[in-house]
Amino acid sequence: MSGAIYGYARVSTDRQETGSDAQRRALEAAGCTKIVIETASGRKSRPRLERLLRRLRAGDVLTVYRFDRISRNVADFYRIGQRIAARGASLRSLAEHFDTGTAYGRAMMGFAAVWAQLEAETISERIRNGLVAARARGKVIGRRRALPPAVEARIRKALASGAEVRVLARLHKVAPATIRRIRQRTA
Repeated sequence: MSGAIYGYARVSTDRQETGSDAQRRALEAAGCTKIVIETASGRKSRPRLERLLRRLRAGDVLTVYRFDRISRNVADFYRIGQRIAARGASLRSLAEHFDTGTAYGRAMMGFAAVWAQLEAETISERIRNGLVAARARGKVIGRRRALPPAVEARIRKALASGAEVRVLARLHKVAPATIRRIRQRTA
């Protein structure tokens, strides 16, 4: 390796800052001297990754902790890999022990893209299964209701008596949409 060794870490939300700390430590241990940390979904625009890709030169290595930090989509992952290769740089993943700087790594690029998407789909499936299990246990998922159940009951009663949505909204200091949702849930 004759070029710079860049590290790229990505977390989806600010609440996952500890995830970026773990990635940073692994990248530092792998010899990365310049580390870029981004908070963005793997499915959306990643401006720091874009700037890093434009900065790459021949002989540079872009190191990530795992494939899914680069992308969670086969086509996108492959496109990014091609951009790295076009600059004469290579892509290395620490968790998967993968490096496009080797003949084997270049040959396995397509597999790496599929693996990244598989990982993303597996995570989504686990989340969906967890939500189903939580609902089955009686856990309420989603945003809390704006009003306590007793107040909602009074509003339902007032709606049944012909009270206007606007009037009830003003009385309970909520948006008319909240009153309409209560009405929909009772219909």
